[in-house]
Amino acid sequence: MASLKLDAVSCGYDGHPVVQDVDLELKPGDFIALIGPNAAGKSTLLKVMTRVLRPLRGRVLLDGRDLWRMPPSAVARRVAAVGQEAPADFPLCVQDLVLMGRLPHLERFRAEGPRDVGAARRAMSLTGTLALAGRDFTGLSAGERQRVLIARALAQEPAYLLLDEPTAHLDIAHQVELLDLLCRLNRDTGLGVLVVLHDLNLAALYCDRLVLLHQGRVSCRGSAEEVLVPPRLQDVYGSRVVVSRHPVHGVPQVSLIAAAHDPTCGQGLPRGKVHVVGGGGSASWLLEALVTAGFRVSTGALNRGDSDWTAARALGLETVEVAPFSPVDAAAGQRNAAAAIAADWVVLADVPFGHGNLANLEAVRRAVLAEVPVVLVEATPLEERDYTGGRALEVYRELRKRAYAVAASDLEALRLLTGVERDAPRRERILPDGEKR
Repeated sequence: MASLKLDAVSCGYDGHPVVQDVDLELKPGDFIALIGPNAAGKSTLLKVMTRVLRPLRGRVLLDGRDLWRMPPSAVARRVAAVGQEAPADFPLCVQDLVLMGRLPHLERFRAEGPRDVGAARRAMSLTGTLALAGRDFTGLSAGERQRVLIARALAQEPAYLLLDEPTAHLDIAHQVELLDLLCRLNRDTGLGVLVVLHDLNLAALYCDRLVLLHQGRVSCRGSAEEVLVPPRLQDVYGSRVVVSRHPVHGVPQVSLIAAAHDPTCGQGLPRGKVHVVGGGGSASWLLEALVTAGFRVSTGALNRGDSDWTAARALGLETVEVAPFSPVDAAAGQRNAAAAIAADWVVLADVPFGHGNLANLEAVRRAVLAEVPVVLVEATPLEERDYTGGRALEVYRELRKRAYAVAASDLEALRLLTGVERDAPRRERILPDGEKR
């Protein structure tokens, strides 16, 4: 079967492996992004797939044949590569540079013929560089040079195109232009494309599959949905992220949580675990702020599709879920209480209570009876948020007496949690009116 395949490949330099035991297959029509941190081995893998670097172990198979048992020209007729940099020192006009892509098709000492010129001009037409044919390559912009180098690769008439960070040094308009081009070539010609990208959002927007490398091994592979998961990205990249949805295309998009914007972040990390009880968007800011500050966070019980559920999902949090528009049933209430009791802290957000989520209030009550420190966020008196005919208020009044603190805002709750130790003595509770109890 036609493919470019790595079979348990280990490779590196001077006998020292950089990449170990990697399996990877690129077929015609595939559009795959190779992602991962710096020094994960992405560029090294491309060198192995283009017969630049011999594997230490394993095999590279091109259409079922061992790549290293094939003549270099035969490989170059099937596999083309575009490196990280677009060198500006070719003293050639664009058409002559693109014609260099025809070398694998030429017999020794034979000059280019009409078919070769036609292939080069078709490649320039596909890449939008035909108008540059007579221009000096050294006078082109970075984006133009990159498109010309892709044209040179396409002039090889390959089945597989490998690109190493082709969007590096390009502005956002040229990044989109370049990836639109690759997407069009992949769709219209069946070209198999493997592209190394550092921009995870571009990878999710354009590529069918993502392969995540970490420390020279494949950490995960699959769709953007399967690969771009906050806990995994945090483990691999060492950065806290939120994964949300693209507003137009609906694919996952990764946003960094900037520690520099939060004065509490980084003070005494790692911190303990906080279970947050919210709903209806009442806890979204606090969930992100607690994660940023270094806490392990869980939340629930939340209806799927709820604003807080969406935030928790984007942050990759452990969440007690219930069906959309459904009350918190006994089973979910038990799970929520268990998560609260297992936490170091419980925070009850400034959430309204009706009969459907009364079980959440009961879960907090069970946590406080288990002597878990509970912080109540009371920006609005519960009397104005109780839609249960007084049942919620009765439980809440008991919580007020037993809670570690009552905070007047999410920010005050965050400052409280970041400023105390787990085993600190219970302090006087701070009420919205400034009264202490």
